[in-house]
Amino acid sequence: MSHKISAWVGIIGIWATIPLIQTSALAKTSVEIGDTARAITVAISEPQSVGSGVILQQQGDTYTVLTAAHVVRNKVAYKITTSDDRQYSVISSSIKPAPGSVDLAIVKFKANAKYPTAKLGSSQRLKSGMELYVAGFPAATQVLTKSVFMFREGKVSANSNQTFEAGYSLVYSNDTLPGMSGGAVLNTNGELVAIHGRGDRERLSDNTFGSKTGFNVGIPIDRFVAIASSMGVPLSKSVAAAPPPTTAPKADDYLASAAQKYRNRDYRGALAEYDRVIQLQPNSSPAYNYRGVLKVKIQDFEGGLADYNRAIQLDANYGEAYSNRGNLKANKLQDLSGAMADYDLAISLQERSANELSPKYAPAYAYRGRLKVKNMDANAGLADYNRAIKIDPNEATYYSYRAFLKIVTNDRPGAMTDFNRSIEIDPNNASTYFKRGDFRYYTLKDFAGAITDLEIAAKLAEQQDDTELYRQSSVRLKRWRQQMNESKR
Repeated sequence: MSHKISAWVGIIGIWATIPLIQTSALAKTSVEIGDTARAITVAISEPQSVGSGVILQQQGDTYTVLTAAHVVRNKVAYKITTSDDRQYSVISSSIKPAPGSVDLAIVKFKANAKYPTAKLGSSQRLKSGMELYVAGFPAATQVLTKSVFMFREGKVSANSNQTFEAGYSLVYSNDTLPGMSGGAVLNTNGELVAIHGRGDRERLSDNTFGSKTGFNVGIPIDRFVAIASSMGVPLSKSVAAAPPPTTAPKADDYLASAAQKYRNRDYRGALAEYDRVIQLQPNSSPAYNYRGVLKVKIQDFEGGLADYNRAIQLDANYGEAYSNRGNLKANKLQDLSGAMADYDLAISLQERSANELSPKYAPAYAYRGRLKVKNMDANAGLADYNRAIKIDPNEATYYSYRAFLKIVTNDRPGAMTDFNRSIEIDPNNASTYFKRGDFRYYTLKDFAGAITDLEIAAKLAEQQDDTELYRQSSVRLKRWRQQMNESKR
């Protein structure tokens, strides 16, 4: 775990409501905020998934937890794991989603132990560039076989006056992971200012993931305050009013709108919003970086390169922009030496600036590894993929490509382990089944297993309208079946 939990005093009394929204408080250290986050954040799990939540209230032995609605969308028995590793059953009748389509929900559990509750801050006071913290319980991985508490530092990217799909309007740069949905988003006073919703990453043309888009989104706590009574959560009448929102459009509105349009794959619409951001903030290196991502999406490679160059010109230590530029040079501009130099810079900048590598830099290792393989250095490429997986163990495509490298280096058991792990993480990736089928057929001579893999690959490819992969799978299946039938004669 990221931080050791400090001792705390239980809340006394038969009714403890959410504390007042603080208008003035002393800023805390990140360690203190981490301790606060750990104390109020819980894991919400069922056999097939894990999410997070935040303890809001205590009434006798009953605690109320706020989470994201999609964390508890299934009609199953959920468990709550608290900061002291005790586990409690969620009261099934207590699960109450927010009205409308807002991605919030309330759940309750009973416990004799005493747990602290969250203090609310005003989400409307957040501004771009302010420090922000996200806490939650990511899903288990091959290395971490149990979901453990994670605490991520970052900054506000955008805080829009507008409300978008599912109630999202707060965007932040923290490196979030699957399973952290529903977790606490805290300000520098350790106050709850949002519930974490989702995090996005750029999907590249070869079906691997690139750098974080920066579009990690949450539901502002002020939105919850406005609907709390309709969800059966009484708030103190003396809760401080948030400052009234301004009506004039601001850069944050366009940034949040871009995030929403990106999620809906409206890349040209998102690009137009970034044009507006840059008009208002012409020296914003992140704005140029993310606009570059969008230009690459719409096949404007020269425009993307110009934006990445501008982002780096404005901030020579902007590692993410180097990584993105490296992807563009390697995949679209055929500038392999330039790509290698950019990946080297991105990695060196991150290694110098942080004690723990961020998952958003894992793609730099992965793509640098591919370039090393192209230069006929499979072992060096394998080392980079090992590093990528170490810092981002939840990316299925890294295991799939590392399996190929293990085949090249004659590690057949390791290759099969990686193929299996890739499919475990992403069971709907037709390409991985296709590759594992090839490995089984040509290397392991496991013909029956190979045919099963290709059948799954063909079915998934057909469902996903991947006509080329469906064609390749069907052709090989027909040939392999014929060969098996002939061998039986």
